[in-house]
Amino acid sequence: MDELQENIAQTEETATSVLPKKITREDLKKEATTRRGKIFYWTQTVFILLLSSFLVSFAAYSLILPNEFTIGGISGIAILLDEAFHIPQYIIVFSVNMPLVIFSFFFVKKKFAILTAAHIGLQTAWLALIELAFPHFQIDFGNGAEKIFAAIAGGLCIGVAVALAFKIGGSTGGADILAVVIQRKFNAGSIARVIFLINCIVIASSIFVFKPEEGVDNSLNKYALTLLPIMMSVFESYIESKANEAITSGFHSAIEYRIITNKPDEMSFVLMKELNRGVTSVPATGMYTKEPRAMLLCVVSRRQVTTLKRIVKEIDPESFAFTTKVSQVLGLGFYSDELSA
Repeated sequence: MDELQENIAQTEETATSVLPKKITREDLKKEATTRRGKIFYWTQTVFILLLSSFLVSFAAYSLILPNEFTIGGISGIAILLDEAFHIPQYIIVFSVNMPLVIFSFFFVKKKFAILTAAHIGLQTAWLALIELAFPHFQIDFGNGAEKIFAAIAGGLCIGVAVALAFKIGGSTGGADILAVVIQRKFNAGSIARVIFLINCIVIASSIFVFKPEEGVDNSLNKYALTLLPIMMSVFESYIESKANEAITSGFHSAIEYRIITNKPDEMSFVLMKELNRGVTSVPATGMYTKEPRAMLLCVVSRRQVTTLKRIVKEIDPESFAFTTKVSQVLGLGFYSDELSA
């Protein structure tokens, strides 16, 4: 504690030299333009494109089609046409998506269009590889309640794929492109509503494609079995949205600490030095004692929580602290990739 007091008593110039260097926008730009930064960016981008496109292709052909239900968007249309007319999915995915991508160049950012085009090209390649080289690479969960596992697995795969594609600034194509174009052209209020409407139309069409199980005579059972594809599609969409949300929030989630203390200078110094996180001090007054105090605001990652608790206990055991889960953090020094998106 004596050493700490000496550090606090130093001049502002000396104290600043002890703290970690403040990250600026120029630092991030400089790092991104270095050879190492470029290699890391392109390696990460290519890997994510390969993984995301494979997950979409695998889910559509190997999980969803053999279990007789569909999903929203262009992939859902491809599944329906494959089931009804035996048109290979890779032909539909490419022929419908590519005109949309070309059209999107005039309405959205070029980076978005290029990455989406690359994703669609890889989807087409994966689907062609699976359908032509491994046509029996399908997982049929049967006609019973086990079909629900197909919806769960498909939703997880596509939810992860969409989140990864959004992370690098692109998309998986289909309804995402159409929704963005519609919003830009006609000033639609919400992309989510447009995507929801498109997906509902595609999913509702499955009632005319997937037929009831043969040998069932009871009319009530026929209706139930006919509606099963729609129920499966709705459940898959729910799992997909939750998986997407969990991964997207997980990339940028954090913990906010609010600390009421009588030693704001000492506490802030150690927090900034050991955690390399910014600290904001807000004047506060204890309404019972009427004594002025300080409330420190500090946002940290989950792995830093233990260290922060130790610092608070060591510096001011009489302090009061509480936490709040933060689902999205933007800004220099925390998640720099958001700045370039």
